[in-house]
Amino acid sequence: MSTAATNSKRDIILNAAEHLFADSGYNGTTTRAIAKKAGVNIAMLSYYFGSKEMLLHAVIERFSEQLGSVFEHIENTYSDPAERLKHWILAYVDYIFDNPNHARIVYRHVSVSKNKDDIIKLVQEFNNVRNIVVEAMNEGMKSGVFNDVDAQLAITSITAPVNAIVIEANVMRQRLNIKQPRGKLYPVEFRSRVKDHMLQMYERLLLKPVAKSGELAE
Repeated sequence: MSTAATNSKRDIILNAAEHLFADSGYNGTTTRAIAKKAGVNIAMLSYYFGSKEMLLHAVIERFSEQLGSVFEHIENTYSDPAERLKHWILAYVDYIFDNPNHARIVYRHVSVSKNKDDIIKLVQEFNNVRNIVVEAMNEGMKSGVFNDVDAQLAITSITAPVNAIVIEANVMRQRLNIKQPRGKLYPVEFRSRVKDHMLQMYERLLLKPVAKSGELAE
């Protein structure tokens, strides 16, 4: 079997598992259901991933790689920490809106898992991505561009609302009085309003006020 064919079959299984884990949760998803949705026999799941647990980890690892690639591009493009954080927030909103299953799976799994090793692995998987942001925050605080904050909690203060808004999309559209075009769970207006709001939060949480001419910044 060629590498291309192998990767294709593996991706098909990953896609099936991602959607089922997001819709039914890890415990509510069977390997038989994954195999049926992927159009393969159960033995293929074992061949590529070994177990349902390893398949979940592979799904999460793929999320981490996708998000890490986006963040690394921003890190390499913007040298100013304030610009990096701004574009990181915009990119994160786009990423979660384009990949809502990420938030659904991670939040659902973390909230019900009693496996300490599972949680540790999940945290470690996303640490590389968070560390990029922590570095920019620490750089901004050191240079006096940002307020002094707890970087880890500041990241959570930015990501958690985005995740919650996307997970609760049906409710939030009603609250914001945003009409849903046929076949679109996340209308453009919805995404734009979330971006604007998150940038406002970022500016008030992190950015130090710029002094006007003849005035001193607080």
